Amino acid sequence: MNYEKIKASLAPCGLSCEKCFANVDGDIRRYSLKLKENLGNFQPYAQRYETLLGEPAFKKFPDFMGMLDYFALENCHGCRNEQCKLFRNCGVRPCHQEKGVDFCYKCDEFPCTKTHFDENLYKAWVRINGIIKAKGIEQYYEMTLTRPRYI
Repeated sequence: MNYEKIKASLAPCGLSCEKCFANVDGDIRRYSLKLKENLGNFQPYAQRYETLLGEPAFKKFPDFMGMLDYFALENCHGCRNEQCKLFRNCGVRPCHQEKGVDFCYKCDEFPCTKTHFDENLYKAWVRINGIIKAKGIEQYYEMTLTRPRYI
């Protein structure tokens, strides 16, 4: 696998930008756009199915469409191209630019407290970078291709 392609797919922290719901080229956005297209003007049908089927889930269709609309937005071009739009206080990108390392595990200060991640994301970050260090970036990238980002 081409290292530059891998680097373009993964944020410096090791998370997959392509799998993020906010990524403009990601599967979640692509599938959301396709689902919106396939649903067409389903709103009046949702109201009818709520009545005909007695199914309360159809009452929540506007909320579902709100999420789908959000997932379909053009939000982020990836952490290597711009500051993260999800974690506005993320310290990884500025640190990786300052230190000149491609991934956090390559830094001699890893793990550090500069990320500003919450406890759950911090633990995931340490785990991910440990995997990358142990197995190599190519094998880690291959792992990301077959599993969802949000596990």
